[in-house]
Amino acid sequence: DQLHHFIADGIWDATPLETELLNQADRLVGGRDAVLVIDDTSLPKKGERSVGVAAQYASALGKTANCQTLVSLTLARGE
Repeated sequence: DQLHHFIADGIWDATPLETELLNQADRLVGGRDAVLVIDDTSLPKKGERSVGVAAQYASALGKTANCQTLVSLTLARGE
């Protein structure tokens, strides 16, 4: 309980740490000219042995069909 309260109710300013974390993340994923693109992708599937296959809207097909839907994360840069 005491450790939980120490972590959750800390009285220190987290801004310097958050700023440093943002700077390090920018450095690691390509700098200021980099953009992370989040997109959904639908994979049409038949059968019953794949995880997450259900009748749902498949953007690739433009209709409802049996498919898996996944999220992709792409790093895009000016180069």
